Amino acid sequence: MPLWKNCPPVFRNYKCFFPPATDSYKPRVATYVHERLLSVISILPLFFERGELMALNFHSPEGLFDSSYNLFHLYNAYSIPSDNHRSVSPLDLFPQHGFPTLVLGDLNIHHPTSDPTRFLSDYDQFISSPYFDRASAQLFSLLNTPGVYTRFLFTTNHRPAGLDLFLVNSALLPYISSWNPTLLPTGSDHIALSIVLSTPLLKPTFRGLNWKYTN
Repeated sequence: MPLWKNCPPVFRNYKCFFPPATDSYKPRVATYVHERLLSVISILPLFFERGELMALNFHSPEGLFDSSYNLFHLYNAYSIPSDNHRSVSPLDLFPQHGFPTLVLGDLNIHHPTSDPTRFLSDYDQFISSPYFDRASAQLFSLLNTPGVYTRFLFTTNHRPAGLDLFLVNSALLPYISSWNPTLLPTGSDHIALSIVLSTPLLKPTFRGLNWKYTN
C-alpha cells in the first residue's frame, strides 16, 4: 500500500480509516468508506496496536441487513509472512460473533479450498490449514471462486495465486449478492475485487454496500 507521510492515498467522497503509524509500525491496511454510507450509519474503527490488522464496526439502530442485526463487523488484514507463521493469526481473524461479519485481506496463504489446482507442499498445508479450520469452526464461508487468482506477478518465473480472500460468517452469507474479480486493473500485482452486500433496510437511502479491495 503506498504511503505519503505514513498516510494512505486520499480519494474524493471517501473517508479513509487506517491504523495510525507509530515508531513500531506503519499502516499496512486501509478501509475506505463512502460519504453516503457515513451519513446513514455510525462507524467505529478498531485498531489493535499493529499496522497489519484493523476492523470497522457498522451500527444502525434500525438494523442493517435484518431488523435483528443492527451491527456489522469488518476485518481487514495483511498477514505478513515469516518462516513458520503469519503475523495475523486465525484467532485474530475469526472470533466468535453472532452478528454479520466479513473478513478480507491478503492472508499470504495457499490452501486447496481457494486454489484447488495448485500443488501444495507440506509447508503450505501447515501454514494455511489452521486458518480454514478456524474459519470452518466459526461457520465462515469462502466467497472466492476456487481457482480464480487474485495476484499476478509481473515476473514470468512465478505462477499466479489466490492470496486475497473474502470470508463471511453464517449471519452475513444470506446477504451476499455477488463476488466480482473482473474489475479494471489498478497497476498493482493484485487485482481489484468487489463484493456487493444486500442491505434492504437501508434502501432507498443507500442501495447496498459495495466493497472493493485492492492491495
